[in-house]
Amino acid sequence: MGNRRVALKPHASKIRRWVEDGRGDDWIAQELNTTPSSVQSFRSRNSIYRRDPVRRGQLSEHPAVLDETADGILLKTDARDSDVFDREWRGYLRGSPEDLQVVITQDRIYLEKVR
Repeated sequence: MGNRRVALKPHASKIRRWVEDGRGDDWIAQELNTTPSSVQSFRSRNSIYRRDPVRRGQLSEHPAVLDETADGILLKTDARDSDVFDREWRGYLRGSPEDLQVVITQDRIYLEKVR
């Protein structure tokens, strides 16, 4: 296990793919001959987040605008025009709000189904 400083930037796309495949920081660090804490801080700085393995369905990303209203914050987006939204969410949103969970990370807001 190497402890030397390794430039991780050139490996960003590989790291992103490995994280999406469920690889942990220890495994990635060993692969790149660096430390797990270096990998973890690189992921944080570059917004590479591990998705919870129980999450299902396809992702579709959309720009959003936050509007402050008297009732709180309104999230405006064009998500409803997306094929993924149509397939995965259209009928689901007729359910109750308790069936949905909002997950907020440093640079993303996810809407997820609660099963």
